[in-house]
Parts: sequence; C-alpha cells; structure tokens
Amino acid sequence: MRLPDFLIIGAMKAGTTTLYYDLLDNPAVYMPSTKEPGNLLTDEVGTPRGRRAYGQLFKSARSDQICGEASTTYSKLPDYEGVPQRAVRELGRDLKVIYLVREPVARIMSQHHHERSGARISCGIDEAVRRFPRFIDYSRYAKQITPWIETLGTEQVRIVRFESYVSDRLATVNDLSRFLGVTPHSERIDTEAVHNRSGGKPVREGPFEIVRSTAIYRRLLRPLLNPKARDSLRRFLLPKAPDRPETPSSDTIRYIADELADDLQRLAGLMGLDGQPWNLGEGRAMASSVAPSGPRESKG
Repeated sequence: MRLPDFLIIGAMKAGTTTLYYDLLDNPAVYMPSTKEPGNLLTDEVGTPRGRRAYGQLFKSARSDQICGEASTTYSKLPDYEGVPQRAVRELGRDLKVIYLVREPVARIMSQHHHERSGARISCGIDEAVRRFPRFIDYSRYAKQITPWIETLGTEQVRIVRFESYVSDRLATVNDLSRFLGVTPHSERIDTEAVHNRSGGKPVREGPFEIVRSTAIYRRLLRPLLNPKARDSLRRFLLPKAPDRPETPSSDTIRYIADELADDLQRLAGLMGLDGQPWNLGEGRAMASSVAPSGPRESKG
C-alpha cells in the first residue's frame, strides 16, 4: 500500500494550490485528485480502517512515482494538534515537508476574503483580525513549522517564500523537485495558470454545489474528472467572489506587525536570514500594494 513520501502543509492562502498543480505536472509525482484530504488530522489514520482509507488515495500511483498530498490544515495550530508526530508514526522519518510562507498582511487579507466570500464570517477585516485568533495564529509561521522541524529534522523540511515562488516559479519548482528526489520537468508547467486565487474565486453555492453533493457525482462523474477539469467546471458554474480583498487599516497593520514580531524573528533564524523575511511596518501603502491586481499577486 502506497502512502505519501512528501506533504505540502501550507500555509493557507500562500500558493499551495498552485504548487500542487505545478508538482502534479511532473510525471514522476503522484498526488490524489482531492486536495486537502486531511487524513493526518486525527488518530483515526493509525487504525486499520483509517490506514486503508489513506492508502486508497494513492492506489493509482505507479511504482516509478513518488506520492504526496497537500493539506494546509497540517499547519493550523492550535486548531489541529499532533500532526507532525502522527505523520512520522504513519509515514516514517524519510517524509519530506514543504511549507510556503507569505507576507502576513497579504495572507491575512486573502484568508479574510476567502472566509467572507464563503459566508463563514460577515465582519470586516479590522474586526476579524482581533476577534478570530486564527488570522494571526495561521501567520505564526515559526510556531507552525517548528514542530515539523523538531520531529523530522531540518534536512527534511523546506520553507519557501511565496514571493520567491511568484517571482521565479520555474526555478522554485525545479528546486523543490530536486528536494523531493525527482527530475525537474518545469517545461510542462503553464506559468499563466494560477489556481485558487482570492479575487474572482467561485463561491460554493448554486447549481454545481447541488450536483457535487449527489451520490451520482461522487461515485461516477468525479472519478472521471482530473483536478484541473473539476476546477474549470467549478469556475464555470459557480458565482464569483468580489475581485479585491478588503484592505486593513493602518492600525490593524501595526497590530498584526506587533503580534507577529517575535515569530518572524524566529522564522528568519529558521530560514537562515540576516533580517526578517518581510517588513510589516510600512502602513497602508504596503497593504494596498499586495491586494490582487493580476495573476501573479493573486495566487491563493
């Protein structure tokens, strides 16, 4: 039974979906058609039934392929605890982990837009950041990745800046392919394709959501559609979210910067940087500059 050789663990709204598709373009890589399976979130995965269910995701992998999956819930402390330990117990210490990190204000803006478009919250971003701890918690990148490093070791974990991925997508994917031990095939990547962007993202309501909830779709139609085909169908049928995430106030940006200052310092150490990965003290102009204005800035 095949199980993952690598995991893409997040961060949420930091380019994980686009990376999932970019790595999936490599014929030496197999990932299940379901992104965000989240099987490692509970101890159920360690039971015979849970292990079989996890293995089912990779049953179509060829012997010459490595297997991976992408679940951003694996880096959402404190909401989901114990995932690194569970992963090592089930997948072994040769497991490799990829963690994308994004400038926190931009990531929080994208998360807020995602949750508000999906009707999970109704308040504006200034209130949401203070009212719901997850917006800050999911941006504490050092806190999120440290348990993985402590469990697997630094050689098995790769931290990637979203901005570096955006600015040189092919080089980043080639580097990650070598990290995973496969020959790069960046010539297969469509660099114009951007997946799970915040602006214009389909809202989960309408006819397609009714169809996808039926047994006929789940058992017969869904297995016949590859991930890109399902994504195209969803975008065609579902209503679209507004194009631009809400910009936080200068006070909220300062609040975010203060809350994350210590964590970002620790992250710089983990990444081997002399200074912090981003400057969060530039105020409203900085927030405006990261609002999506084109494909490269709007990857989710």
